[in-house]
Parts: sequence; structure tokens; C-alpha cells
Amino acid sequence: MSYLTEPKKRSKIDQEIDENHIYLDKIYETDLRNLLKKCYQCARCSGVCQISKVQKFTPSRIIQMILEGFEDEIVENGLLWDCLTCNSCLQNCPKDINFADIARILRYKMRNKGIHNLDRSIAHKGIYPTMGELMSQNNINVNRPLDWIPKGCKIANKGKTLYYVGCLPFFDYDFQNLKSISASTLKTICQIENDPIVVLKEEICCGHDLYWGQGKFEVFIELAKKNRENFEKAGITTIITACAECYRTFKVDYSNLFDDFNEQFDVKHIIEYVYDKWKQGKIDFKKPNEKYKKTTFTYHDPCRLSRFLPADNNLVKNLREIFNYLQVLGYNFKEMKHNQENSLCCGVSSWLNCNERSKALRYTRILEAKEVATQLFTSCPKCNVHLNCIKKDYDDISSVEISDLSEFFADIIIILNS
Repeated sequence: MSYLTEPKKRSKIDQEIDENHIYLDKIYETDLRNLLKKCYQCARCSGVCQISKVQKFTPSRIIQMILEGFEDEIVENGLLWDCLTCNSCLQNCPKDINFADIARILRYKMRNKGIHNLDRSIAHKGIYPTMGELMSQNNINVNRPLDWIPKGCKIANKGKTLYYVGCLPFFDYDFQNLKSISASTLKTICQIENDPIVVLKEEICCGHDLYWGQGKFEVFIELAKKNRENFEKAGITTIITACAECYRTFKVDYSNLFDDFNEQFDVKHIIEYVYDKWKQGKIDFKKPNEKYKKTTFTYHDPCRLSRFLPADNNLVKNLREIFNYLQVLGYNFKEMKHNQENSLCCGVSSWLNCNERSKALRYTRILEAKEVATQLFTSCPKCNVHLNCIKKDYDDISSVEISDLSEFFADIIIILNS
């Protein structure tokens, strides 16, 4: 009977290959000059480039070389592995040219040509992107640890509201106290929602690091397809996450692949979720206790929640509305010099560029925080990890406490009677 079933198997494989080519065409541009034709070489991108502050890196020169037909030379020299993809250039570009997309596509081209294998330069021996690759395979069954779930939180395998925890439970092998982000986020959601919250043991990586960092688009597509299938099987309509990268990936990158993704699923960062519930009159915030009365806090805007979101996304502004309200209640909030869309990058993206140059950027960022506050909150686990890491190397910034905003929310939210 094998000769009868074999053509069916081949047909299914061919169909998947054709489908993946359609998806690849949506996220890949063979001729980068098509994305750069509007550039008139004002060089503003080079002037605001954050990595150029610590090494020679000139986006405007790279764009010029591509426009003049020297893309192959750019691919061969591997320079685009150094880009932070922080999008400071897009934030300041008069023609809205997305240089981070150029870097992403060139990384795909370099990867396919076998140029500059990054496996040795990815932080923590590349274990986390490798885990993402493994999860993309159909013969791999994921069984995530659930020991981080707070007592009293009711969870389910099916339902309308999903907490997408991301890779946080796996980070616990290398980093301390990150489980508190997961626990705090789920605790907040469970306090507000009446129905059990969906938490999937078989949840897989969103694919952010493979897409933006390593140029492995085919793996990213497989992860996206599997995630959407898992969401549909669970009956999800709302996805909540506390990770800036997961949020951007679902909100923008998945919708670039699947035309109806944002119609199927309402993707919310925990900031958006808390803001909406506050505006609906379902929650309020406690007045500060003695600890918070004595604490001045500031906030580090992750790149993926500021410069990487569509212009009509008000997440950053809505968060400042919450902070302003907290000030009225008696909390002490102060902005750093560079904030919101002009926030400085933590220096590490997709586990790349964890080196002495990026350490200089991280050190500068915490110095800026120390000038205005004793407590620094952020909403990106990787920013949290790498800012805490640099703190250990320098006594003059070691006093700044760094934690996730979700932990703060869980501590100060009041549930109002409906």
C-alpha cells in the first residue's frame, strides 16, 4: 500500500513548500534598492545611529552602496550583523526608510550564503535561538514547566483569553528572578478576569530572535504557523503578553504573514490590558505605601514597544497617562533624558552583540536612570537581563534597582466591584 500513500505524502509536502514560498514573499525583498529608492542621503540615520556611538557603523553609507549596486559587497563583509535593529534611524528618517528591515533581509542573505556563522557569537552559546528552532519542528513535543504559576490562579487548556508567557520559564536556567515577571503578569490577569486563563504547556517560541537576529525566515514561518494553529485549537480570541518582543511579533510580524491574524486575535501587551481595564473602571491603583513614597522610579522604553510599533499605536502615551495618574496619587515618577520614542537602546537584540561595545551603551543607559531615580522599570525581559548584568560590573550604578513593570502593576492594582 505504500505506493498508494506516497504520492499523497509528496502532494502534502509540495503544498506546504508552495505555501511557505507565499509567506516568504511577504517578508523578503530580493532587490533591496526597491526599499531604498526614496532615500536622498541626508545622513540623518548615521547621525542618530546608537551603535555608531561605540564603533564605526554608518547606515547612510551602507544605503548608498546598495543603491549604487554594491549589495554583494555589503553581504560579503558581514557588517549588518552589528546593527542593533533599534530603529532610531526610522524614528528620525524623513522618508520612513526602515533600516532594521534592511538589516533583517541582509542577515537572511548572509545566512543563505554561509557568511559569518554567528553560532559562536550569540550570547549564552546560542541556546535560546536553538530552542526556538527545535520548537519549529513537527516531531518535537514541547512540555513547558508550569511551576511559576501563582497559587489561586485558575488556568485552562481552552478559553478566550491566553497568557502567552514566551521563553521566560526557560530563561530561569541562566538568570535569576525572571519567573516573577510571569507570575506577576498572570496574577494581575487572574485578579481581573472571572474565567480561567489559558496557559499552554505546549506553547512554542514566537520566533522573534530567529526572524530579526539570525535571518532564519523559514524557521520563523514554521513557528508562526504552529502558534496560530495552537491558538485556534484553544479557542483563543485575546492574547496577552508581558514581553515587548512577543508583542511586536504577534501584533505586526504575524499580521504581515497572515492577513487575518489581527482579526482573529486581539493582541495586547500587559500595559495595554491594564490601561484598558483602568479606563473601563474595572481597576484602580493603590496610594503609595511607605516604600513607594520613598522611591523615585523611571521607565526604560524597549525599542519594540516604542520605535517598532505602527504610528497609530498609543501604548507609550497610554503608559505615561498611567504614570501621571500615579504621580497624583503620590508616587514619584521621573523621565530620563531619553524617553519614549527617543529611548536609548539597551544594546542587545536577539541575543546578539553582547560585547564590550554594547556594554558601553548599557552603562550609559543606567547612568541616565541613576540621575533621576533609584528604581528602573522596563517591559522587555532582555532589557531587564542585560541592564541587570552590566550593573554587576560597576559600583557606581549598582544601586539602581531594575525590575519589570508587571511586578509593579501586580503590587499596586486594586480590583473594583463591577
